[in-house]
Amino acid sequence: MGCEHYDAGREVAGKHIALNLRVLLHQTPKSHALLQQLGLRGGNYLDTAGVLNPNNLLTECKLTGMQITTGHGARHVPLVLIGGGAFGAKKVPFAEWWNNAVVKDKAGRNFNRRDLILNVSNTDGGAHVDPELDDAYLQLSRQNSLGWEFNAGNGILQQMSGPELACTRQIAHEVLSTLAITASWAIPHKPA
Repeated sequence: MGCEHYDAGREVAGKHIALNLRVLLHQTPKSHALLQQLGLRGGNYLDTAGVLNPNNLLTECKLTGMQITTGHGARHVPLVLIGGGAFGAKKVPFAEWWNNAVVKDKAGRNFNRRDLILNVSNTDGGAHVDPELDDAYLQLSRQNSLGWEFNAGNGILQQMSGPELACTRQIAHEVLSTLAITASWAIPHKPA
């Protein structure tokens, strides 16, 4: 799926991961999800994010943590690579898992797993590169609409890059873990 490349530091592999997730999960009248065809798209999926807090006035990115490295700055890191998050993982029905918001930016715009996967795969280099991106996704991925900054050590605040590829890697972890638990056939997957 590309997870091992992402985990080895090649974050651009998140675009390939998104494309694979789109093939596995995205169901429309003209696009048939592979997991739907195999009878594995329904049921419960591992949710490592939980729900956004409606009382929280700050931005939230529930699929990632933050890693700050001296001399290298700060970046979003999938929860699977830092040992999980504050929310304990649980299983939820597919529709809830796919459609519930997991990211909220400073304008109050929400993004669910479907939004993230389809934007990365359909317009941002997974399968296609569109000349223009959806405005909300553009602001999330390119213009730091989460508003997270870090001090680079010289007293100057620098903006963090977007969380979309780290989110994509975490979503892949959730899917692989779900399939490893529920599928009756073996999936070559080493635990993260």
